[in-house]
Amino acid sequence: MKLEETFLRRARELIPPGSGVTVALSGGADSVALLALLRACSDTLGLRLSAAHFHHGLRGPEADRDEAFCRSLCADWGIPLTVGRGDTGAHAAATGQSLETAARDLRYAFLERTAPELIATAHNADDNAETVLLHLIRGTGPRGLGGIPPKRGRIVRPLLGVTRAELLDWLTLQGIPHVEDSTNGADDCLRNRVRHRLMPLIRAENPRFTEAVGRAAALIRSEDAYLSRLAARAAEDCRDGAGWSCRGLLALEPVLRRRILLSMLEELGLQSPTEGCVRDLETLIAAQKPSAELTLPDGVRVHRSYDRLLLSAPEPAPNLPETVLQVPGTTVLPGGLGKITCLVTKNLYFGQNNPNTFALKYDMICGHELHARGRRPGDRLRLSGGSKSVKALMIDRKLPARSRDGIPVVTLEGTPVIVFGVGADPAYAAGPDEEALMISFEAPVSCVPGT
Repeated sequence: MKLEETFLRRARELIPPGSGVTVALSGGADSVALLALLRACSDTLGLRLSAAHFHHGLRGPEADRDEAFCRSLCADWGIPLTVGRGDTGAHAAATGQSLETAARDLRYAFLERTAPELIATAHNADDNAETVLLHLIRGTGPRGLGGIPPKRGRIVRPLLGVTRAELLDWLTLQGIPHVEDSTNGADDCLRNRVRHRLMPLIRAENPRFTEAVGRAAALIRSEDAYLSRLAARAAEDCRDGAGWSCRGLLALEPVLRRRILLSMLEELGLQSPTEGCVRDLETLIAAQKPSAELTLPDGVRVHRSYDRLLLSAPEPAPNLPETVLQVPGTTVLPGGLGKITCLVTKNLYFGQNNPNTFALKYDMICGHELHARGRRPGDRLRLSGGSKSVKALMIDRKLPARSRDGIPVVTLEGTPVIVFGVGADPAYAAGPDEEALMISFEAPVSCVPGT
């Protein structure tokens, strides 16, 4: 069967007729092939097709070349294109993430803002096999072994059943150009090492390894979904008013009980609950005491009263009232929202790798009052990639919603220059030979930007 026919069948399964679809277009072979294939079947499916390209602020002229290629390709094909830009290096420094993770977060945040309906990404069968291996290397459960889901929320991946080699061959046959990302050839990240070193060794033993992993992952996803449905029904059977029956939970098979507890924690906003959190919950459920309490990460509280288990999300942080900062000195913020320390240091070059500490040029600050307050409607912060609303930046950085009003925004004459957990205006950044004001925020345990 031709690739076009296989793709059309897969697209019908994932994309309802008449949908608006925005293709995440990097300019590489996979995303160009995805755009071309969707363009070819857009009339058949009644699609409203567009594309979005994100410039990560990395790779210099090569990234500019990629953007120009995407603009030219979409103009030639008559496909609307939206281009976004971000400073991945600054985001990685502000959040402590790797460049790879920071780039992914910024890219997906851009796509979520840009696409009005569905987002199509060009993950292929080889990406899926590599992802399963990565999860195995790092340690995983059924969700990780299920690989990349064909559909998640608004994101669809119609190429998951197609190998990278098949896509390259198809592009060559069609005479469709693409660009190459030179960083894909480097071994500076784990995914590339898996791709370049492990995959060839495995394929020497089984040339059809990619297809084998795809079948296994699909089977695991199916069984995982079935277990999740069983767990949801079992959870309802264990309901006891606003809580759950401890006896009912203890009577379940361990695999169902763990799923129920993980689901409870996720619904309360706990970021990536660990097996340790589940074990702590199971210990609490099985305890012989008539009552007990447990505080988990992200401020989630668990209370057992006789047979009833109650979980509660933390209260949102209060909005930080405007407070004048002591310069130099330490200012204790009202409402138990932490403290800010200002230190004047000569000839400081502070390598920005901490989202709660920044170094500003002292000569730009001297003689002016600095204020700290909570975010306000209309607040904007200028970063390397341009000015953006503080609200959007906090969402992009994945700061917990309950904490955002309590995160200090440092202002100079009413204009935000620092948002802790997000970044600082680069116009104020101190250089290696400048007198600097180092500003550090010590957050309360339950409200830590960047965690």
